[in-house]
This record gives sequence, C-alpha cells and structure tokens, in this order.
Amino acid sequence: VSTQSTGITEHIFQLRCVFIHQMLMDELSPELFENAEKLIIIIEDHKEFLSLPKDVQCKTLVEFGFIYLYFQHISKSRKYMELAKKLIGFDFNLTGALGKRTKYQEKALPQLRVETIIEENISDSAPLENEPQTIGLNDDTLLDRITFEDKNIQNSVTNLTAPFLIHIASLKLKGYVLEEMLREEVIAFLEGIIEGRTFSYCIATHAYFLRSKLEKNSIRRLSRCMEQLEEVVLGFDCKKDCARTGSLFQSGLPPMWKQQKLLAEMYTGIGSHKSALDIYEKLDLKEEQINSLIGAGRYEAAEKLTRSLIAEGETPKLYCILGDTTQDISHYETAWELSGETSARAMKSLGYHFFNIKEYRRALNCMLKSLDCNYLQGGLWFTAGCTALAVPDMETAVKCFKSSLEIDDESSQSWSNLGACYEKTGEIKKAFNCYKEATRYAYNDWRVWDNFLCAAAQVKDFNSVIFAYRNIVSSGQKYSNKNILNCLVSAVRDNMISVDGEPGIKFYDKVLDLFKFASSKVTTNFDLWKSYAEMHLDVKGKEDTSKGIEYLIKAYHSASLYIEKSMDDFLRCTECSKVLHSYIMAEPKESPTYAQHLQSLKSILQILITKGYKLLETMADSESDIKETISEYLRKAKQHLEEVEEAQLFV
Repeated sequence: VSTQSTGITEHIFQLRCVFIHQMLMDELSPELFENAEKLIIIIEDHKEFLSLPKDVQCKTLVEFGFIYLYFQHISKSRKYMELAKKLIGFDFNLTGALGKRTKYQEKALPQLRVETIIEENISDSAPLENEPQTIGLNDDTLLDRITFEDKNIQNSVTNLTAPFLIHIASLKLKGYVLEEMLREEVIAFLEGIIEGRTFSYCIATHAYFLRSKLEKNSIRRLSRCMEQLEEVVLGFDCKKDCARTGSLFQSGLPPMWKQQKLLAEMYTGIGSHKSALDIYEKLDLKEEQINSLIGAGRYEAAEKLTRSLIAEGETPKLYCILGDTTQDISHYETAWELSGETSARAMKSLGYHFFNIKEYRRALNCMLKSLDCNYLQGGLWFTAGCTALAVPDMETAVKCFKSSLEIDDESSQSWSNLGACYEKTGEIKKAFNCYKEATRYAYNDWRVWDNFLCAAAQVKDFNSVIFAYRNIVSSGQKYSNKNILNCLVSAVRDNMISVDGEPGIKFYDKVLDLFKFASSKVTTNFDLWKSYAEMHLDVKGKEDTSKGIEYLIKAYHSASLYIEKSMDDFLRCTECSKVLHSYIMAEPKESPTYAQHLQSLKSILQILITKGYKLLETMADSESDIKETISEYLRKAKQHLEEVEEAQLFV
C-alpha cells in the first residue's frame, strides 16, 4: 500500500484493486484486510476528502461500508454507513398503507412499505442506466407486487438512498433464519429499490439477487426467482454497448460468479444436478462440483473427481475437499502438513469434526489454530467460544466471544454467551450488562429476556425483573419461573433493598400488577397463583385474606388435574391444602366468605384423599419410603377434613 502524498483518487482506486483482489480469493485474507483498512484511513484523513461534493463523500463512505461488510467486519461496516447517513441526513421509516397482494383479495389490508427521507437537498451526479428486465410472478393467486389503494403514494427510493437499504437487507439476510416479520421487512426494502427510480444497473441487479435468495424457499415464488436470476446472469453476457458501472462499488453487488453460483444452488435444490454441474464446470468451481455430486448421491464419482484433481497437483484445499468427501480426518492432517501449518480451512474442518463427536478440548485446539492462521472468521470465533464453554475454559470462551463482538457488536447470541461465561465465573454484574445488550438486538426473543431476567434478579434490579417478565408473557409464551416469582415475593415481603437503593415494599403495586397481567395470560400455573396469593397473605400491612384464599384455591386447581399420576403434583396440592386450612380455619365466622371457603376446602380435601389413594395403588412395593410419605399426608388430610366438617356444623 502506497502511503505517499498522492491524490485521493489514486488511493480510492488502490482500495478498489485490493477489494477486487480479495473477491478473487477463496478465503478472506488478513493481509488484504489490513491493506484495505490502511487505505480507508488514508482516504478518510486526506485533505481533499472534505472538499469533495457531498454526494461523492457519501458514496465513498458507503463504499467503505460494503468493503467492511465483505470482510465480515459488521461493526465497522455499520459505522461507515451511519456516517454516510448523517452526512446527507438520510433516514427511513417502515410504515403501512392499505393494499392487496392477491388477485382475489376483496378487502385492502395494511401492507408494509418503506419511506426514505433526505434532509439535505443533494442531487445525484450518476448517469442514468438501463436496469435488468423485471420478471413477473405469473401466479394464479399472488399479484406481481402489492397494489396500494392510495394511487398517490410515491416511491422515494433513489440512486443515492438505495445502497443504504441494500446494506440493511444484506445484514438481515446474512446468516439469519428469517422470521415472518423480518422477512416482510427485507421484502419492503428490496421492493422499494426495484420499484424505485434508481436507474442503476448494479443496484437493481443486487436487489434482484437478494430477492432471489429470499424467495428460493417459496414454492409460489421459486419459478420467478429462477427466471429473474437467469435474466440477471444472462445479462452479464450482453454484447450491447450500454453503461452499467455506475454505483458499482456503492451497490455491494457480488461478483458475477457468485450470482451464477446461487443459480446453480437453486438448480440443485429442485433436483436439476446436471444444470448445476454445468455452471460449476463453466466457473471451474471444483469444490462445488464435488458437493453437487454428493448431493446427487454420487459419492464414488465425487471421490474419484477429487482424487483425479489431486493427481494433477496436490493442494491443501483439495485434501480438505477429499476429507469432506470421505469423512477421513487424515486428509485434513495431510492438508495441514502440506500447507506448512498455515491452512485455516484444514484446522477449521478438524475442529468441526471433533466438535461433532463431542471431543471439545481437541476441537477447541484446532479452532484456535485455524483462527491464528486467519482471524477473519466471525462464525468460527463464535463456535470456538461455544466449544470453550463446553470444555469448560471460561477464559478462552470470553476471549472468543469478545473477538466475535469486535466483528459484529450487534450479535445477540455473542452477547448472551458472553453473559453466560461471566455468570459461570460469578461475575453477575458483567453478565447482567451483557444480557442487557443482547435484549437490544433480539428484542422479540423470549430466551434472551429469560437470561436477562435471571441475572437481574441476582443483582436485585427488581424494575428490570418486572419489565422482563412482562415482556416474555406479552410475547405469547406460556412462561413461568418459580425462582423469579419467589424472588419478587421475597423482595416485597422482606423489604429487600434494590440495586437502586429502593426498599422492596415500593415494588408492591408493580409486582401485583405483573401477577394480575401474567395470570390473565397464563391461567393454569400453580407457582404463579401461589405467588399471587402470598402477595395478599404474607406482606405486612397489605393483607387481604379473602383474595389470598381465592388465589390459593386457583393454585390448587391448576395442579390437581393429575394428582393420581404425579407425585410432584400431589405434594404441591397437599402443601397448598395445608396453607388453605390454616387461613380458612382462622377466618372470622362472621366473614361473608367463611361458609363458601369451608365448602371449597372440604371439596379440595375430599378430591385430594381420593386421588391420593389412587396414587398409592400405582406405587411399587420397593417404593416404601414414598408410600409412607403419601400415607402420612393422607392421614393429615383426613384430620383436616374432619375439622372442616365439624366447623360447618356451627355455620
């Protein structure tokens, strides 16, 4: 990399040469990454940069963002995209408008669409270009695109704003299993570009490429998806004299062979292995050819092709492919030796092999060697962290997850696992902060909130506990956590001091409101109703015995369905009946609910005794200790029943 004081244009083209060099490589190169990063810093600090027109500055920052995205350095990619947005005052809104998406839809329903905003009045200096032909869906039910009722809706996506939407869509499609809502968001971004006035061949082509990746698993859209990709791929061979390079480096457009590779993968997906092989042979993609043969069940042909290629010339990569084909790990060791112990691929494959057979220590050693050879493996940093957790080696796990977060600081899984490491080492405050970060990036994942909830309880952040519990229940989960419920009741009853210095009694109304909300969503949970009852029975100065008894009865009924089959349910109901007995028998006889409560308790005890004897009958003779325990509980229940029947005589 030349660091001499030359014009900014020379440095930009140096950077593009480095980037194109990387695209020609099989794996990400740390050396090329470092060269690219040096050039980005030189360009950004160059005295000419700030004197460039704003649209050119914006496009340059966008180019940096896509280069970092290609190198899988997500955090820095987002950083430069944010700088570009700020420069032109760009923002977008996902909004709704009434529209139809099927041919037989009579009533228009809210449909997701994207609106873009630019504060600065900046014109784009790029020339107009012809875009690839749009292929229609031709489905008997679905429309080609959503038709909005408001005909005055204008698509605001332009050549300057489209790259931002491409970047967002690329991130969302990068290694995630898309939920339906997230899929709708990505579709809104891509349709905004396709239907907008971008006039950029590269931007439109990348939008079609991403839409094809998204639609390849949809039966109704697969035909359009393949035809559109074929149109794009054939378009590269067009002999017509037409401009196509505008916004090339600002579009994030993958190389032509990657688009052809996706088309081949689609052929493989529908069983057309011959068509896929033709593309792989044309592109000289040996590994993909072999994988296609394996996918077609032609294992011997795959091994034969691999060995014939090795006979032509041994390379570490070919031995790695042979290892994949034969599942013989000695070939990975050969590749490692042949490379002079520099093949990241060989150690990575060995690492995954040992991981799959649960030899975690050996797997971790191989993964770390692979990362020493090539640190630009975000996914492997994460897997190595998970492997270190399984060993367990907390120090290494923390290092791996931190490295993963340096590449993508919005990975909820990395934040969650880093939190788990700190939790295992007793650093609860650090774990709590990590789980809190994870909730920012996976707000709708109840499991992330569950981790945060448990850590919040340990640091006595009761406000966070209440908020997280409500969030999980609101997500539709039939969620209950006995330890957390007990923690909240204890915090209020024992007047514990929270992390913010507030006394526990201050949370009484919030906890009560949470239990009311949760019990309306989860109506048959023993622990929830029991805790709700304790809030009315055990908190000094807040007693409401009548409500407490009512909720205890509901707790009993929640666990009483299978008493005769479950020892755990029998013990729950027995303990519940004891508490009910103590409170109801102590209730004033003048109370308007006394007689009703006596009758409820009598019914509860009668059912408990009947089902308890049925449970005894299912016990084996060898379980004498358990049988004695049940018999003792039943004797006590009979005694309580006699006391209740006697009390009823005087009502």
